[in-house]
Amino acid sequence: MAEINIVAFIKAVENKYFDDFIKKGQVCFNTVKWFREYEKSNQNVGDSYEGVEIACASGMTISFADPILTYSSEEELNNQMAKKDWKVLGIAQDFKLFDSTYDANIFSLYAITSSIYDGSIEEHLIPKKFIEEFSNHRFILIVNPRIFLAKMKNALRQQYRSMKYGMVKYYKFDEQLQSNLTCFDKKDKFAYQNEFRIVSADCNAERKIWNIGSLQKICYEMQPRSQMFKITNDKVELIIRMNEKQ
Repeated sequence: MAEINIVAFIKAVENKYFDDFIKKGQVCFNTVKWFREYEKSNQNVGDSYEGVEIACASGMTISFADPILTYSSEEELNNQMAKKDWKVLGIAQDFKLFDSTYDANIFSLYAITSSIYDGSIEEHLIPKKFIEEFSNHRFILIVNPRIFLAKMKNALRQQYRSMKYGMVKYYKFDEQLQSNLTCFDKKDKFAYQNEFRIVSADCNAERKIWNIGSLQKICYEMQPRSQMFKITNDKVELIIRMNEKQ
């Protein structure tokens, strides 16, 4: 698999917040629990599976048995489990398991990526679905991800907060049980969002708005429906445009 290079970010911002985002670096972090609830009104932004640890769409049988009270070794425990009279409780669909005490603040960006530069011109096609999903927003192209992340880290440090960041991984939501999931895992129906996340864990998380400092030198408004962009540096020569077919 080719190594991925994050060239830039796109952030969709409501018009009323546009100037503050550019001039002050005003960023809004929603919470894991907010995203779960928001699916009821917007299934593309909200996700009731946000932050789950285990997920399975179908094909899972739920059974129960009397508890095992004593055992002397893991082997004995496994033997007792195998001999139990398991009674089927039902067939699970849209199964999810999460830690109800866990919460975090999340900031999301669309990542413009490329493979490692080999001298050729590449294209990054922004899915039309992503553009249409935020049709009532203005789009901001952040051309220096390193500086943006440094500003974000510094702002959170001043709030005595730590953060993790990285690309979201997308899993197939089917009969295959998905486990060990984190806030950086989402169902594959969201793959078109090519999401890069900044996550700051807080079991008492509330919606937060922080100013990370002016972004005027590292971002520009873009009109992806009517404009193409070209980013050139020592690592990449990349054309960015909307994919009319998707």
